[in-house]
Amino acid sequence: MMIRQSLQNIWAAFTASLLRLKALSKKELITLLLDPSVRRILFVPILAQSILFGYGATFNLGGAPLRAPYVLYDASQTPDSRALSARLEANRIFKRAAEVPSAQAFTAAVADGRALVGFWIPEDFAQKLARGETAPVYVAADARNTTTANVAVGYAAAIIEEFNASRQVRSVLELKDRYRYNENGITRWNIMTGLILGLAMIQVMLLAGLAVSREREEGSFDMMLMTPLTPVEILIGKAVPPIVIGVLQSAMIFAVCRWWFDIPFAGSLALLFGVVLLFAASIVGLALMISAWAQTLQQSVVACFILLLPSLVLSGLMTPTAAMPEWMQTITILNPVRYGILVVRMIYFENAGISEIAPYLWPMTLIAAASVPGAVWLFGRKVA
Repeated sequence: MMIRQSLQNIWAAFTASLLRLKALSKKELITLLLDPSVRRILFVPILAQSILFGYGATFNLGGAPLRAPYVLYDASQTPDSRALSARLEANRIFKRAAEVPSAQAFTAAVADGRALVGFWIPEDFAQKLARGETAPVYVAADARNTTTANVAVGYAAAIIEEFNASRQVRSVLELKDRYRYNENGITRWNIMTGLILGLAMIQVMLLAGLAVSREREEGSFDMMLMTPLTPVEILIGKAVPPIVIGVLQSAMIFAVCRWWFDIPFAGSLALLFGVVLLFAASIVGLALMISAWAQTLQQSVVACFILLLPSLVLSGLMTPTAAMPEWMQTITILNPVRYGILVVRMIYFENAGISEIAPYLWPMTLIAAASVPGAVWLFGRKVA
């Protein structure tokens, strides 16, 4: 009987807490959305910026990636194919990530990001060379990042020309390239799909980062502490509106990608926005930690921007993390934006399922699971 009564009390307390959270979250969301100036700030710039980026980000850089990883499938296994393989290995542009034994392994290595480019030497390579025929070498470039794909294919063509020159013949080898997931190598596709999270992240972090410090400066924070709400409930209530707004902004950018710029979508909408929700939760957790730590509104703004800019630069939005120096790649392991953008592109272009994206979801989950309790702890110290 006592156990039953205890369970009923726990359930009643939990239900009451949920009702308080619902009321606070609703109040915060309505406060934001009823203000016309806030609505314009939240949604109009996102729409304008996504279109602006879409038209402006159509460049191809001329710089080479730093030792871009490649995968080799040598189906010929002859002295001629090994000579070409040695020339690939000797250059300063590419570094071999793996040599695979089959076409399936070749495709998988490019698809899962282990290699930025793949070289496929066909089985009849040596026979065609011996007959004086043109022998094709197939190059598969991961065009989810078109800048790197274009550069990689260009350097691959230069290596083939050097190989031809070493044999004192012209056009013995023919380079046949293929851009995977972006057949025409359109840079807009790569950047716009990354902005589904990248642009929304900016305002989500600022909204959550200013949530507590703004109320503290306005004097309404102490009044909130006098309500039946616990510090944890206050913090969660502050987290819900930025997450909702972040998902709405991502949906707007997705609509611009899909229907304004006509970027074909191959994946699952439910899975895509599930990832957006998880990403928003991890970003909001970090922002709430900043808000709970900061003493003033200005500190919150500065801290948010200090975190925002490196997160975007090291995310792989413009250039892939694999093209960065190794010490910088190590830093990106702690960056949730890196995993969010990677997973969104995998779903958008590849129709990746939960099993394919699962290895990249746990960092975001871990960051969300650590940052939210961290924010609660910092917040509890402030009100203690």
